[in-house]
Amino acid sequence: MNTEENKGGMGKWIAGVLIIVVVILIITFSKSGSNTIKIGALYPLTGGLVTYGEPAQKSAKMAVDEINNAGGINGQKLEINYQDHKCDPKTAVAAFQQLNSADGIKVFTSAACTGTAAGIAPTLKNNNAVFVSDVLSGAKITGISPFIFRNWASDLNESRLFALKIKEAGYKKVAVIYEETDYAKGIKINLENFLKDSGVNVVAESFATGVTDVRTQLTKLKVEKADVLLISPQTVTSAEVVLKQMEDINFRTKLLLNDNVIISKDLILKHKDILEGALGANFVAGSSTKTAEVLKKYKDTYGQDCPQTTVCVYTYDTIHLLADAIKVNGYDVEKIKNYLNSNSYEGIAGTISFDEKNDRKNADYTLFLVENGVAKAVEK
Repeated sequence: MNTEENKGGMGKWIAGVLIIVVVILIITFSKSGSNTIKIGALYPLTGGLVTYGEPAQKSAKMAVDEINNAGGINGQKLEINYQDHKCDPKTAVAAFQQLNSADGIKVFTSAACTGTAAGIAPTLKNNNAVFVSDVLSGAKITGISPFIFRNWASDLNESRLFALKIKEAGYKKVAVIYEETDYAKGIKINLENFLKDSGVNVVAESFATGVTDVRTQLTKLKVEKADVLLISPQTVTSAEVVLKQMEDINFRTKLLLNDNVIISKDLILKHKDILEGALGANFVAGSSTKTAEVLKKYKDTYGQDCPQTTVCVYTYDTIHLLADAIKVNGYDVEKIKNYLNSNSYEGIAGTISFDEKNDRKNADYTLFLVENGVAKAVEK
């Protein structure tokens, strides 16, 4: 072989080595995530539950900034990819699949809408992903997947509280108007179960999401002359339709309100006459010096008070919880899942730990009474 051939062979060898080195660097760079750890966040950023989604997103951003300003997670910056699930299961599943398959995101958080979490649940194991959600109360989420964790109270406790008050009051007939969603219908179903064999008769009417006229359903329930009416909509928008049309047909009775109604200060004030004396239930945030500090920081950052205190506080805690889980275990889904199953985390709203079905421990509802356009807690 002549010198030119030797040079050509050596050149090919060097080129081959360089290609191998480049490939190794690309793989290493990809695995490192470009020095960024990514979390997917599915929030209702449009529609009737934007009142949950916007404060959740702002609180999450605030938590991320704090984490990154403190050095990130083991030296890597935390980044959240926010997606609007629109409280629609198909939209939520599509957003999850996009983030998981195209962007390689394995750690997720979300806010609101039982149906969205229920839609994603069956796909988590095969897609090697873990999911921690706030503002998720639907009882059907309990135990739905070993990869879903609920940092919130189950509305099974809400229905139990309503049933207790109904029995204490000696009511014999209860009317329910509910939206045909997993969450809103679930409260009605759980209430029926708690009142089974109690001698209390439950009559109910439902309406589809998006309808603008429920007068027929309300008129039927008005004729029933029940002792109390439970209003269980999915969103504040739906609640507005029900309350406005109750006023239109002069349907006035004792009322029970699900948490989506009782949390809306504007709605309660607007319809204060028909809602006077109504009882509602809500899951509330724990109070501490740290809670107050975070809520003050929210106001300082965004120029307004957090409109949903519990949403802001628990979303903030969830982001810090996930950051801590990743810090301890790396970006490893199985290890993160085991960490959530077996550890307690001290958040600003109390200790976060999960039971054997991945529900938050010691999470219960508080009863509220509407007086003069304001909902006030009446028991802890």
